[in-house]
Amino acid sequence: MTEEPAHGVRVASDTNVGKVRTTNEDSLLVEASRGLYGVFDGMGGANAGDVASQTARDAVRDYVIQRRLTMEPRALIEAALIAGCNAVFTKAALSRETHGMGTTAVACLVVDPQKAFIAHVGDSRAYLLRNSRLSALTRDHTIVEELVVRGMLTPDEAERHPYKNVLSRNLGAQATCKVDVFELDIQPGDRVLLCSDGLYGYAGQDAMQYILGSGDAPEDVARDLVELALRGGGGDNVTTIVIEAPQSPQSSTQIVRTNGAQAWWQRQQRFLQVAKERGLTRNPIVRGLDPTEALDLVALSLCQAIYHDLEKSTGVNVWTFTQNLAGGWFERGGEWGPLRAMFDILAMSARTVVDELRANDRPLGFLVDVAVSRALVVAELALGGLLAEQLRQVDADLIQLHTQLQETVQHELVEPGDLGTEPGTVPHTISGIGASRDSTPKFLDQQTIPFLRPDRPVTNSGVANELLDAIGKTLTVARARTAPKAELVRQILSALETIATDSAGNFATAVLSAREIYGVRPVDETGIMPLFDALDHARVLTSSSVHQIVAADATRARVLHALSAAHQRLVGATTGLVLEAVAPISERLQDVAAQTVELRDQVAKAERRRADLEKRFATNVDQSLPWGSRGNTNW
Repeated sequence: MTEEPAHGVRVASDTNVGKVRTTNEDSLLVEASRGLYGVFDGMGGANAGDVASQTARDAVRDYVIQRRLTMEPRALIEAALIAGCNAVFTKAALSRETHGMGTTAVACLVVDPQKAFIAHVGDSRAYLLRNSRLSALTRDHTIVEELVVRGMLTPDEAERHPYKNVLSRNLGAQATCKVDVFELDIQPGDRVLLCSDGLYGYAGQDAMQYILGSGDAPEDVARDLVELALRGGGGDNVTTIVIEAPQSPQSSTQIVRTNGAQAWWQRQQRFLQVAKERGLTRNPIVRGLDPTEALDLVALSLCQAIYHDLEKSTGVNVWTFTQNLAGGWFERGGEWGPLRAMFDILAMSARTVVDELRANDRPLGFLVDVAVSRALVVAELALGGLLAEQLRQVDADLIQLHTQLQETVQHELVEPGDLGTEPGTVPHTISGIGASRDSTPKFLDQQTIPFLRPDRPVTNSGVANELLDAIGKTLTVARARTAPKAELVRQILSALETIATDSAGNFATAVLSAREIYGVRPVDETGIMPLFDALDHARVLTSSSVHQIVAADATRARVLHALSAAHQRLVGATTGLVLEAVAPISERLQDVAAQTVELRDQVAKAERRRADLEKRFATNVDQSLPWGSRGNTNW
């Protein structure tokens, strides 16, 4: 049963007689328009149980309706339950059939979306689900529970006590009663459950938590909880009320994880089409594969990786895809050119899809644009890491060859007896050679920048003056659009200008610039994430600033290509620095992971042992005994 709620909450309720009882002695109170909810579990001979619960329910409802504008919420709900107690006590004295009847009660008065008051008497309960964790809000008013509170029984002893269901308080045993009331601060998305003991007596708390935290609508949750108790035996009447607080407005991350991820995945065929049109199936990396198979293995795999990373706000899937594709290509002796072309095709395909999405839904398209751009940056970071490893190996080989060459030249120039010197002496007239072999400067084992000789061949023939001028104008516009406090972004823009206008085009320029930007920072989220956020922001700035300069379309395209290449080099160099910095931590994490696996194995063995013991020593429950058999003893 659902009601039109007040204060924006969603409410649903359900009740069932169970599998053993012939009458339902539970009563529901749902006054959603007034924010008043309650569960009453009656007890007594013949039909007195349902009379007691209905009498208390009606008295509580009438009391709140008549006085809700003149009393404070806490005092109101407490007085309402006392009035219900008096009504049951008075009615019980009118006839012999109803003598001694009573009822438990748990009630909730929602004041506003941030506040509610819970009142209860007996063992009907209130639970709170918050952040997927279920916790009890009330403490049962039973004799055994009172003994536990006083330290006279342990919880385990109380669970096995023959009088664990005998109440110490109820509505109707006397003309008045003590009511426990407390204030609940409600947070967005909270769920409050009111229930009789027919639910928690036959359903485990873990199962209740799972259903309440499923995200299903309250009416489905209320019904499923009742079904859960019935599957657990259904030995008593079961009643539930689910009250759900309004959800907080979705953050941009939540929008991307839901609507954004779905919108991206719906355009997967468009992504494959653009990739095919741009020549992915003709790339040497997929040579020998059927075009459809090539698209599935590469383009569709990246599309899926981006989808899962959007859905989970992570970058692990795109990183893994890039590592597998690029790592496998390099292991087969593949060259950098085809790999670079492949990722350019994939990036352009992604940009096309995002641009079309922005045209259809600008707000959502903007958020997806940012998220997909981050995914592409993650791919570039993974590529940069692989390149850094290859460059380190090449540098090490070059250093070794250069050192060997220097030693060979020195050995040839310093032969005994040459230039009139005595054997064993070193001539002082040879330019550049004036020290012993041991004093020759050696390279460090761990070089800090890629090995560069003065005569290392230039990889770029130079940059045209027209292009240099256009790059300068673009970065001037980008700097003007940079926030005054974004000093790191300004540094990156200057580094991009240095790298893009470097006539030699050597990777060392990017490495040196990356070291200046990296500086000294902690190897954690506070140190690394601002760096890559600034790199991403600089990329967006330069891409948009290209369109602000006065230049021919061909020149703009060349500027965009030059700045994109510079950005890729800078990101790759920065990634190499990060990988070097986190290497010791990664090794420690591997050790911890190994220890964790061992501990998990031990825990699994202990769990199996515990399950075996539980199965061995479990007691059988006599289903013929009435569940919840309770007296009217007052503590």
